[in-house]
Amino acid sequence: MLDFSFKSSTESVRNYLIGICLIINLIILALFLGFYLRTDALFNQQLINTGRVFFEEIVITRKWLAQHQGIFVTMKPGDHVNPYLKTIPGLKTIIHEPGGDSYMLKNPALATREISIIAAREGAFKFHLTSLKPINPENKPDQFEKNALESFATGEYEKYAFEKGSVGKVFRYMAPLITEEACLRCHAHQGYSVGDIRGGISVTIPAQSMMEKMQANKFYLTLSVLGVVVIITLFMYLIARFFIRDLGEAEQKLLNMATTDYLTGLLNRREGFRRIIAEFSRAERAGKPLCAMMLDIDHFKRINDTHGHLTGDFVLKTLAATLKKALRMSDILCRYGGEEFLIVLPETGLEEITLLAERLRQQIEQSVLQTDDHKKLTVTISIGVAGHQPGETYEHLIARADQALYQAKESGRNRVCAG
Repeated sequence: MLDFSFKSSTESVRNYLIGICLIINLIILALFLGFYLRTDALFNQQLINTGRVFFEEIVITRKWLAQHQGIFVTMKPGDHVNPYLKTIPGLKTIIHEPGGDSYMLKNPALATREISIIAAREGAFKFHLTSLKPINPENKPDQFEKNALESFATGEYEKYAFEKGSVGKVFRYMAPLITEEACLRCHAHQGYSVGDIRGGISVTIPAQSMMEKMQANKFYLTLSVLGVVVIITLFMYLIARFFIRDLGEAEQKLLNMATTDYLTGLLNRREGFRRIIAEFSRAERAGKPLCAMMLDIDHFKRINDTHGHLTGDFVLKTLAATLKKALRMSDILCRYGGEEFLIVLPETGLEEITLLAERLRQQIEQSVLQTDDHKKLTVTISIGVAGHQPGETYEHLIARADQALYQAKESGRNRVCAG
């Protein structure tokens, strides 16, 4: 018998579950990506805020020094006054106490530079006072500082970037220095006025250690997300596997109920006709022979009346099993109705189907059936056969086989007639 092929809804369910799994995983990955990017943004923002804080502390320190016109510190052997201070008219740079210590002036720029040296030595951060018109060559800007100073002239208020330093990655931050009244004493001769940008302070923060920790956190986070995705995928796979298996079994049961006869297990009339139509079309396209056989149990009502309906059912099931065993896988066998059976044989001529029908008739006639209650009985069948003729429909072919069956019954039953 030909296996019945159909588009199973389990395939749709499988695709649906795969879609759900993909959507869940995509949502998780999207959340992870958002968190990943947010972490980077927070890390950068933290460095920016740190750079701003350092910058403001330096500016406040310089502002205090400028308001007090610098600070005098005790001179030690080898100390020298900043030579650039000597060029400022009326600026006192050294104070001598009679018979005591001497004190030299530290201007804001020099104090800032010395604080930067201490900060760099401690490894916390370092900063650099610079300008496009530096008085001191040591305040000459590097490329990052030059670009920042030029951007300040166009209205930007800060600049930052990551660079590769001598000890790894560093974060650089820079903001402008605005000229105030207290600054003019030292910088008025350069042409600056109150409110002018006379330079800037760049802050360099070591970032290698923090970046390595961030990378480690990202790595473990990535592993965790991948683990969650794998677990969800496996979970959905197990659900899909068992759910689809149960669904397939239920679907197969429904299919059997919809396409087979509940008593004999053969194809029901509707499904039989569906396959016959397909086979009929195939035979016409290929130009190959096709025959139909209609058979009926003789005096079946007498069997039911004499031995009961259970025995009648037993006879029907036994006959169905016998027919199924005698036919090819490609043959179509269905219960036509009551005690009638319809068989369609592809690629079979009228002579072949007549011989087959006769063998079946003799086999049934010679068989002794024994019921569950140990009753023995014999049955006979009448058979009508017909071969497909050019131009006729499948309905006409089946009708001719049915007419041949009628002739066999009218002729005394237990015989084969061809239509």
